[in-house]
Amino acid sequence: MSVGFGLLGSGFMAHTYAQCLAKHVPDGHLVAVAAGSRASKLAEEYGVAVEASSGALLARDDIQAVIIATPHSTHLPLTRAAAAAGKHVYIEKPMAVTLAECDAMIAACQDAGVLLNVNNVTRHRASPATAKRLIDEGRIGDLRIIRVLSSVIGCIPDDHGWAHEPGEGGAWLDMGVHLFDATRWFTGSEVDTVFATVRDFGGEVHLRRSGLAQLVMRNGVLAQVLISFEMPAPGLGSQSQWTFIGSEGIIESDSYGKVRLGRGDEWEEVFEMPSFALNADVYSPVRLEAFAEQTQEFAAAVQAGGAAPSPALHGADGRAAVEVVEAASWSSETGEAVRLPIAAA
Repeated sequence: MSVGFGLLGSGFMAHTYAQCLAKHVPDGHLVAVAAGSRASKLAEEYGVAVEASSGALLARDDIQAVIIATPHSTHLPLTRAAAAAGKHVYIEKPMAVTLAECDAMIAACQDAGVLLNVNNVTRHRASPATAKRLIDEGRIGDLRIIRVLSSVIGCIPDDHGWAHEPGEGGAWLDMGVHLFDATRWFTGSEVDTVFATVRDFGGEVHLRRSGLAQLVMRNGVLAQVLISFEMPAPGLGSQSQWTFIGSEGIIESDSYGKVRLGRGDEWEEVFEMPSFALNADVYSPVRLEAFAEQTQEFAAAVQAGGAAPSPALHGADGRAAVEVVEAASWSSETGEAVRLPIAAA
């Protein structure tokens, strides 16, 4: 039987998941929407119920799982409420604003016996998946170095007004969790040490729109991650560009474009993702594919009784990404390298 989903939130990402459940997730369907100024309109668009509060949505017997696509600072209280209501929880990234909040969310879901999954969409896009396959097949020998560039022209869009608030973590958290999670995935290793500088050239310190982090992974791979939401036009490409340097070759991968393999004296174009307007074409099947795949995996785990053994379905990956962001922030504040794991404050 198809899993009934409740959707908390009514903005850009809520529309993303509503469309996935309507068109691209065979084992899930949308039941009701709550929270946000656009909840009524979103519910009407998909012909589902609108609830006056998150509590009313969580009280419904026809909802087995909830997708939380609300401001980052609300993730902890909403997760606690969902777990207490016996609902499995899927969180739009980042998992939370702090590591301590992540730990509290994991504990709440463990105590309630429900799944806790955090969106890690980069792992599910076709171009990064192609690069990962090439690495795992040994096509560049032993992976040694990763260089990541996230080039974003301008600030966080004005229609994401809440994202500008001091308590929401800024751009460094918002993009950092994507790139640090993917770095762990590509290397198959945890982060050992972080040295970073995070700042905002526009003077709005809490937005943290630019930063540079150097990571040493436990398996010895080195990684450099450059994020800036302050790039002047014309920019330097997409927000997720990767170079993988191995002992025998190089891979260049744009998470929204081409994957190239360099060996010997030649470059081979291995894959190219069909183009789509990242923030304009919300319902592009190419854009939705990665979100739908992860939502479908989550729905299948719920159908299986919520006993999935994967750490990804118990919040571990979401927590690890926030931990690296937090470690980078500590490094920036102290001017020193930070060793992981770190203790939650």
